[in-house]
Order: sequence, then structure tokens, then C-alpha cells
Amino acid sequence: MTGDIWHPLSETLIGASVGYAIGSLLAVVSAAVLANSKWAERFLMAHVMAFQAIPKVALAPLIFIWCGFGLLSNVILVAMSCYYPVFANAFVGFRATDPNLISMYRAFGSSKSRILLSVQLPAAASYIFVGLEVGVVFALIAEVVMEFISGRPGLGSLIQETAATLDSASAFGALILLAFLGIGASALVRFARWHAVFWDRRHDTAGVKELAPQ
Repeated sequence: MTGDIWHPLSETLIGASVGYAIGSLLAVVSAAVLANSKWAERFLMAHVMAFQAIPKVALAPLIFIWCGFGLLSNVILVAMSCYYPVFANAFVGFRATDPNLISMYRAFGSSKSRILLSVQLPAAASYIFVGLEVGVVFALIAEVVMEFISGRPGLGSLIQETAATLDSASAFGALILLAFLGIGASALVRFARWHAVFWDRRHDTAGVKELAPQ
């Protein structure tokens, strides 16, 4: 493995990171809308489920026709791939908010946006981070798959090229690097959760104490 690995690595990271950020943001926003609107849930949830049922790789040819073979196509497929895990967890989290607390805020004249930001979002934060941890793995998979299909520079195309030239050492090196990227990205999300959702730490430490021998 030579220094040629750094350019494919940076291309993979850019495509996966941008698509992951966009898909996750759209997932949280749409989950908040559907969780707070019976009308939106009734008419849009079926469309979300139908979209999830479509294999995302099957959409790659259409994406290439509309957006070409550049970075934009990779970002779109990555965003679509990591959307549902974040959406599903965020939706459950928003719906799990204590209704009595919401009623109390309404009694004091709080607006819907204030309730969302001050009550529902903190209550759903742990759920959202679970979805983010799953979605980051989906993002890497989608990015590599798109590089396989499009030939755009990245770890996926590097694996293809090295396998075609029987350079097994470089191919395995890229695969190992992808594994470490997945582990590191998941660890980064857990680290962010530990610091962002600080009010849940007591539950984690309580669980550790319960498991500790007496």
C-alpha cells in the first residue's frame, strides 16, 4: 500500500460524510413533522415505507442519468441509504415524549416550535443517536457501492482496480481501512452522544452498577 491510498480515502470520506449529513438532517426534520401531524403521518408514512422497500442500488442508473457520474450522484444515494434508520428511530423518539410534559408547556402558552426544541428533541435525542450510529455504516456501504458502479475515485474503485491487477495486498489494505473507518465512525457517533445527551449518562452508569458483582 503506497501513498496513493490517501486520495481515494479522502474522496470516500467526502462523499460519505456529505451524504450522511444531508440524509440524517432530512430524516430528523421529516420525523418531527410526521410525529407532530396526524395528517402528514396518514398521507406520507406510506410513501416513506414504499421508498424504503426499493433497493437503493436499483436507483443508481436513474441517479446517473439525472445527475451524472460525479460526486452529486454518490451524495444522493448515500443520503437515501442512511435516511430510513435515522428517520425510524427519530420518529419513535418524538412519539415517546411524555404527553404530560407537552400538556404542561401548552398550558403555559409555549409555541409548537418551543415544545419541539425544548421537550421533544431532548426526549428523542437518544433514539436519534441510535439511528445515526446505524446510518453511518449504511453511508459507507452506499458510497463504496456507488464507487464500484460509477468508477469515481475512492476506496471502492481502488479495490476494483487492485483486484483486476491481482494486487491482493492493496485490495486487502483498502478493505481493512474501510473496516477501521466503520469502527471509527461508529465510535465518533457514540462519543458525540455521550457529550450531547448528557442527561442519559446516569442510566448508563446505573446499568453498569447493577451488573457489577456485589
